[in-house]
Amino acid sequence: MWPAVEPGLLAWCQRTFGTPLRLDAAFDTESDCEALVKTAFPDMVEEHVLDAVAQLVQWKEDTVRLHKRARSSIHQGPQVQEVYTSLLRTSNLCILEMHSKRKQRKYRDEAPDARSRHFEAERVKYSMLLAQVIIGAKLPVVELVQSLDDPRSGWVHIFAARRANTLKNRYQVWKPFQTWLEVHRGYTFPQGVKDVIDYMQHRVDDGCGKTVPDSLNTTLGMLELLGRVPESQRISFDPLWKGHVKSWCAELAEDAPPRKPAEMYTIAMLLSLELVVGDEDAVLFERALAWVVLCMVWGAMRCDDVQAIIPHRSVLSNMGLRLVLGRSKTTGPDKVQKEVSVHIHRLTSLTGVDWIRTGFDLWGEEPLNFRRDYLVMEPLLDWTGVKRKFLPPSGLSSQILKLLSALPRPQRTAGGWKSMHPALLLPDGIEAHFSGHSPRNFLTSVAAVLGFPKDQRAYLGRWSMGMVSSEEYVRTSRQVVFKIQKAVCQSILEGFGELYHEDETIGRLCEYAVSTGANPARIKKKHAVMYDVGGRVCLHSKYPTLENCWDLFEADGTAESDDVLCRDVEAQARREAESKPQECKFFITVSRRTAMKRLHLVGCFVKPEHCGEVIFCNEVVENDFDSICQACKKKMAKECGKEGSDHSSTASSSSTDSDPRGDD
Repeated sequence: MWPAVEPGLLAWCQRTFGTPLRLDAAFDTESDCEALVKTAFPDMVEEHVLDAVAQLVQWKEDTVRLHKRARSSIHQGPQVQEVYTSLLRTSNLCILEMHSKRKQRKYRDEAPDARSRHFEAERVKYSMLLAQVIIGAKLPVVELVQSLDDPRSGWVHIFAARRANTLKNRYQVWKPFQTWLEVHRGYTFPQGVKDVIDYMQHRVDDGCGKTVPDSLNTTLGMLELLGRVPESQRISFDPLWKGHVKSWCAELAEDAPPRKPAEMYTIAMLLSLELVVGDEDAVLFERALAWVVLCMVWGAMRCDDVQAIIPHRSVLSNMGLRLVLGRSKTTGPDKVQKEVSVHIHRLTSLTGVDWIRTGFDLWGEEPLNFRRDYLVMEPLLDWTGVKRKFLPPSGLSSQILKLLSALPRPQRTAGGWKSMHPALLLPDGIEAHFSGHSPRNFLTSVAAVLGFPKDQRAYLGRWSMGMVSSEEYVRTSRQVVFKIQKAVCQSILEGFGELYHEDETIGRLCEYAVSTGANPARIKKKHAVMYDVGGRVCLHSKYPTLENCWDLFEADGTAESDDVLCRDVEAQARREAESKPQECKFFITVSRRTAMKRLHLVGCFVKPEHCGEVIFCNEVVENDFDSICQACKKKMAKECGKEGSDHSSTASSSSTDSDPRGDD
């Protein structure tokens, strides 16, 4: 809409600016408008100039909102951020710098096998400390090991395949005894039965734990065995010493408090954890850790088991989630079971949130999907991101307690369950009532209540590995675990079969709340989510609660093969969509043997048709490739005017790509 000014001025505006929007943008203030009119009509009378300026300014004020909407509707150009991002992903200079910074960061980040290196370093450390004990005692094996070409390696290998934690515990038991001997006897290794009996009696009189005598006897027996002490001279074989150990253990066990198992999670805590996983407004690590805790609950895992999970071997299929444990307390290269799987049924959910799929996808995306031999890494202080560093099991237990302290209270609504922020489920620090073994204790305890026999419950925590043959365990474990998980879900949701009552669990939590000064009535109200209707104590929801994952199953209700992976199907579709060579600037070759991804420019001497797997693209980000072709890197540097720069070469030559018989 043009302004209502005299015809001559209007004609000039239409001829000069073309559209009202351009005229509106030509001036901002009254002085700007006056200068504009005087420039176009220098001979105009001053009075007419002031009238024209007043009309134009009034028109601009009346149409400001109309012109703003018009600009928004016709704006079709890319945003500044989009243009900037596109330049970063297509510029040769940016790609070279991106690759250089990534190589530098590899030196700062921990290696993919950080967990294995950590435990190997611990094993070597405590092997050498125990070796010093043997050397100081001048046991017969010392002379033999010192005669080896590599004595240091010999001392490490003398302890065979004992785990780092085992050696650490043995050394921590022996160190106080060694100090006591040095102070009271003047030597560091017992010379007879009198030394060990006097020390142990001293510890018993001071009030030691009931396992201390047996632990000292085990450590002494290990040192004498590895030190090649003759059986007739071994103190650990002496009947007088063995009799004292049994007597002390009986006395200490009589006075010690009864063994207390880890406290169980309440149903309200499981509901809240599922809601946290599905809450897109929650911070990244909070959702990821909530998924881990739920996997610990339904997979009966402890913190050490979680850190033994191999992330890139995890599988989500139509049957459920399968997590592969590598080297752990009961598995590894030196064990009967090299590795073992943890299974969680696909329809396991109490709230209707598909937490298995949501969390699995979350761990498969940046920044959680880097290559490593453990699952959980160190988080940032605000939990918005993670560091590429191994988190020890003790650290994982602490992070879980921090997560529990921030769990929101779940509440049932007409549309299902929702989190009641900022009401906390475990206020006033009562999350300390639970320990790192609490998640492992839930499923096995509920299964016992529902009447499952011990030999079936042994499959939940993988205790049955030593009871049956390897083949029988692998063949039977998933079927038994799925059967128990479905029965537990049905019992909690519908009151199916045997009923699970958590009054005792909530009662112990309320007792702990009293000891911390919290209100037990308020805690009980928050956690009592199951109620009795018609003699059935449950959540009164229909099993299964999931409806959006039935497309994973065939029409007859049977699941497809376990080899059909949801993630693989999506990845393959994405790969096919990206691999269409339609005027692309780059292509990435993927090695069949090592899966290394090398970036090339289109027109490189490496021919895509000669390679096994190729991905064409117009833009690349840092994680899309592992290295750059040498020839293409030189070409990029030349185009950027850096042909004299010394860009570091990749670890492997691009000659592999040029050979049709190579890995690509």
